[in-house]
Amino acid sequence: MELRRIADAVGIGKYPTVLDDIYFAMPKTDTPACDLELIDSLQKEYNIFGEYYDVVRQTAIELNNDRNRSTWIKVCVEYAKNRTVSEARTIPVPRADGTQMTALLPLYILLPQIPMGIQKYKDRGFSAEEIDRINGGYAAGMRTVCGQTGMPGVNALYYWWLNIFAKAVIFITNGLQFELRMLPANAVYLRNKEDGTVLPVMAAGTYHRSGIQNLGSPAYEDPDGSFVAQFREDEENYYGHGAFNSVVDPEEKTFSKALWECVAGPGDGCLSIHIPRGADISRETLDKAVDSAYTIAKQRYPEYDAKVIFGSSWILDPKLQEYVGPNSKITGLQNAFHTYPQKCDGKSLFGYVFPKNYKSLETLPEDTSLQRKLKKWYLDGGYIYDYAGAIVK
Repeated sequence: MELRRIADAVGIGKYPTVLDDIYFAMPKTDTPACDLELIDSLQKEYNIFGEYYDVVRQTAIELNNDRNRSTWIKVCVEYAKNRTVSEARTIPVPRADGTQMTALLPLYILLPQIPMGIQKYKDRGFSAEEIDRINGGYAAGMRTVCGQTGMPGVNALYYWWLNIFAKAVIFITNGLQFELRMLPANAVYLRNKEDGTVLPVMAAGTYHRSGIQNLGSPAYEDPDGSFVAQFREDEENYYGHGAFNSVVDPEEKTFSKALWECVAGPGDGCLSIHIPRGADISRETLDKAVDSAYTIAKQRYPEYDAKVIFGSSWILDPKLQEYVGPNSKITGLQNAFHTYPQKCDGKSLFGYVFPKNYKSLETLPEDTSLQRKLKKWYLDGGYIYDYAGAIVK
């Protein structure tokens, strides 16, 4: 049977063509796709699956009895186990069909990598307590999906997310998560040698003529006067469109190397910060977490040479300051970053401030002051956008 037919039966659309080669090269055996002994040992030693252990184990049995799904899992496991995070993430997640087997199927692709990831954490010097906190991400992901759909699962977003746990490139300190990665292509960060001012200078992207948003983001779709940002340099100067107060300057500016130094740019190592639900985002906690994260990265991940803390989220939209006030935790968090706009659909906050699967804007809850204010903002045609940026120490 061709893998394409198997993928169709599982509910998979496009997939990496290398999977076809793996499928034809794999020995066709009756070895179970989901290792029950491994599931048992991971739960006993690390409580990996939390309250979902029983359903994870029972679903594994059902998947082992499903020829198409078992074959798909085996092929994907063979592909993903020794790949990078970005490569492993190219495996598609099956279309939702309301069954527990489909909802949890991506978990079993990650399963054989979990003990490998745990060993990598041990080799890098993480304590048992630290590893336990990190491993809590698997049950937390299933818990979130269960809250959204009524059954535990690993959807496309959480398969993408949990790969960094399986590959051991994320850690937790002071309640915040830090992922080891490379800076994206969007910006170069310059620092003024005299007063320490940090400025993101855009290295990529097409922007609305106002510079307020990327061209194509809601309410900024008129291409007239738009501009493409590029960054360049010569022996004496840097040239580019700086993001002043989160707005990209439509005019290219010159930054003398006598006054400005490049702190970090695309491809440099960074620590990408992630904020778990319910985490303390006070400036005091953030500052402690950042200092601790740099120390951990330097000691345990020296090959990344992390230069800045990178963040990307709706929570960095300066518009929020109008609703939460100058002394709020959100404002304090934003003030730590040097930000620029990102192209988005303006709906990233849904699933955090508001339910993800809402029927209409009119039906959004108004249980908190922030919900009431943002609901009115959206009903009036406004949006909260995604912003990205860095904390530069």
